Amino acid sequence: MRIFLVAGFFLLESLIFLLLMKNTVLIALACLLGGGAFGYLVGSGGDPEVTTVDKAPSTKVSNRGVPPRTSSRSEGPKSYEEITAQPGQISRIQALVSLYSDLKPDEYAAEADKLESLPFSERILAAYLLFAAWAEVSPLDAMGHANSKMGFAGNFVKPTVLQSWAASDPSAAAAYYESNKGEFAMMGMMGRGRGGGDSGSSVIAGEWAKQDPDGAFNWAKSLEGRDGTRATAGVLAQLAKTDPAKAAGLVGDLDEAAQAGAYASIAGEWAKQDWASTESWISSLPADQQGPALGNAIKSLAVSDTALAAQKALAIPEGDARTEAMEEVSSVMAESDPSGAMDWVMQNGSEEAQSESVGDVMQSWVREDPASARAWIDGQAQGDVRDNAVQSYVFNNQSGSPQENIALAESIGADRSRDRAIGVTAMRWMSQDPDAATGYIQSSESISDGVKERLLNGGGFGGRR
Repeated sequence: MRIFLVAGFFLLESLIFLLLMKNTVLIALACLLGGGAFGYLVGSGGDPEVTTVDKAPSTKVSNRGVPPRTSSRSEGPKSYEEITAQPGQISRIQALVSLYSDLKPDEYAAEADKLESLPFSERILAAYLLFAAWAEVSPLDAMGHANSKMGFAGNFVKPTVLQSWAASDPSAAAAYYESNKGEFAMMGMMGRGRGGGDSGSSVIAGEWAKQDPDGAFNWAKSLEGRDGTRATAGVLAQLAKTDPAKAAGLVGDLDEAAQAGAYASIAGEWAKQDWASTESWISSLPADQQGPALGNAIKSLAVSDTALAAQKALAIPEGDARTEAMEEVSSVMAESDPSGAMDWVMQNGSEEAQSESVGDVMQSWVREDPASARAWIDGQAQGDVRDNAVQSYVFNNQSGSPQENIALAESIGADRSRDRAIGVTAMRWMSQDPDAATGYIQSSESISDGVKERLLNGGGFGGRR
């Protein structure tokens, strides 16, 4: 675990950075693992430097009354090892789902203990599937195992347990959540945008609304503060997928703080179905709520009609809503025309909008035409815009040599951004030429001594002890 914490310092930062740039693979993984569960599934929590407090499960809830499963594993692989020996990734995943679904309630803990011996890439998916299945049968046991056996890593499987629990028994999951909110404090910290990812209350509310929208809405309204705001938004966003007009009609019953989140959630879902109706509804909202709601609607519109979304984004008054809308539109635009997307951002965006958008655009551009992308960077003045573009270029330029990427990363002005860009590139270099990479790190004057130490101790990435 210690090796991972040292060697993975830059890896985790780069994963988060790429997630914020909407890297498709990472987004799919992050969504799959429910609220950021991918981050620390690589350790058992046995690191003496990590301290956790085990908490007894709430007495208000119990495991659902699901009839005990009887094993049907008379055919097919009977262990994880047998499954991984099969050819074909999809067939292995299907077999793993079958294996975990057929476990008896008292067999899950032993399977969870086996996760510690799996390679990182395998442990992520296996942990999600195992705990998702466990929570459907014995959610308190799954939660208790995460609390008492997994240390800090348990914080990243508990969102998976909570969501699976809520999908089968939302009222029980809600009762547990309300009695044990501290266990889910990290939910919502990771995720795209200023609001972070899904919170515990929003996950439960969204699952509940799929089964009983009225019950979910009443529960959300009973919560206070940010919990209530996020839960209400989760309910209305789910309802808006099937009946946006009804969802819009419920907003009037909310307090002012909850209304803001609800307007944005409904607008985002409604825009996927009927832009004209969405725009008409947004124009009827209070003036101070129209911008955020329109910005969220444009994010959805960008996927189906990028040109119209670009036009609508520029109609939003300067501010966070316009910045976020431009970032979304430019990212979609860059998938087919990265150079044109960059021109659009630089000609129409504020400095903040440019800074927030260039990373997404550069990600597409460097993969399509690294020479043109690099030429654009070379023409930019020092500052946040160029720094963000360089970071994205370095992270995504797989065709360039490590020396070229590091030389470019050294030109970043912001210390933290420069350290991250050099660190990620140096780790990549370690896997190709450990001696050359180590020599560079030891002699570099562009990174701090602390960063050097972390890189040189990254044994898992070819570094020196």
